[in-house]
Amino acid sequence: LRCLQSWKMASSSRAQVFVEGPFSSKIVALDPSTGLADLKDAIARETGIPAEIQRITCGGKALSQSTLMGELDNSTVVVALRVLGGGGDGGSIPGRMDLVKTAKTHTWWMKEATREDPSFQMSAPWTMCSLTNEKLAQPVYADQMGHLYNKEALLKYIVGDEKKAHFTHIKAMRDAVEVKITVSKAKSEPGDHPLGWVCPVTGKPVNGKRRFYVVWGCGCLVSKEAVNQLGSKNCPRCTRELDPELNELVMMTPPVDEMKAQYQQMKTRNAVLKERRKAAKRLKKANKAKAKADPEAKSAMAPPAPKKATAKTDIKKIAPPKKKKRHLSAVQREIQENLKKAKKQSKVFSSIFLTKRDFENDERTASTSFISTKPRSMNALT
Repeated sequence: LRCLQSWKMASSSRAQVFVEGPFSSKIVALDPSTGLADLKDAIARETGIPAEIQRITCGGKALSQSTLMGELDNSTVVVALRVLGGGGDGGSIPGRMDLVKTAKTHTWWMKEATREDPSFQMSAPWTMCSLTNEKLAQPVYADQMGHLYNKEALLKYIVGDEKKAHFTHIKAMRDAVEVKITVSKAKSEPGDHPLGWVCPVTGKPVNGKRRFYVVWGCGCLVSKEAVNQLGSKNCPRCTRELDPELNELVMMTPPVDEMKAQYQQMKTRNAVLKERRKAAKRLKKANKAKAKADPEAKSAMAPPAPKKATAKTDIKKIAPPKKKKRHLSAVQREIQENLKKAKKQSKVFSSIFLTKRDFENDERTASTSFISTKPRSMNALT
């Protein structure tokens, strides 16, 4: 009772405001000269609701910032939660588009319209160059991370100075392989690849819905179904034996959760290839040193070089191979013998079977004056 009396004496010089909202009712006592900001701070201390999201009304009307607590003495105010980004007064007033689901007005339709097409998301890596976003055109190259490139764009990237964050693993053309693509001649249907790419074994289209592999050693593009059916020891397309140490099956356009594992496979594969290149260089260097130390071993290792003609005597020795005699049939031999006999019998008759140059050089007809070497007319022959 004494506490209640002391509280009444202390609050007699203060404005008393009853507060209601999404909490139990509160009584706030403030100095009559304080404003709305002090009321919000007091409510924040009592309820834990931040002052910036409080919307206070009295009698159904929003209170202005110039309202004093003396004007609200013994009044009841209602606290509502403000939705950020709302109306002109800072609150949120629901409209018809938020209450009724009408076409092209409701929020769910707008989200659906602006959302990217999932089929495009799946087919885009198979139709566009990863570097330039241009349409893919053969020859197409693939890297060990499952990206596809146009050859021209890949060469410009390797030669150029600008490097992109996601393609730092490409340093030379040996870091990519040309893809051997099977193109279907059948009429395209919905869901097929725009360029007609299919699996050479199963005939399934390359549309992003199925997993495909590129065999790193030969560049063949095959589906996962073909690998499961024919095994992973040989290439399903060209039947080449695969190297188990290299793990040659490179997954194309892998999902995000498998990118890390594919990156580790790439590092392992590159380490094996690098070691093999170093071993080949060491072997070549050792063979050169051995050949330099032992000339006989050099001659035994290298095949004899073909002899080159350096003088006239050498040119005579290195004569071209003799031409093989042409084997004539019995009819051809008979025709040639008849021609020889006809040439001996008559000079005029033999001129029919000779060319102009042969006829002029013939010793038998050179002395004759009645036969002209110029083209003869029909009157002269008659």
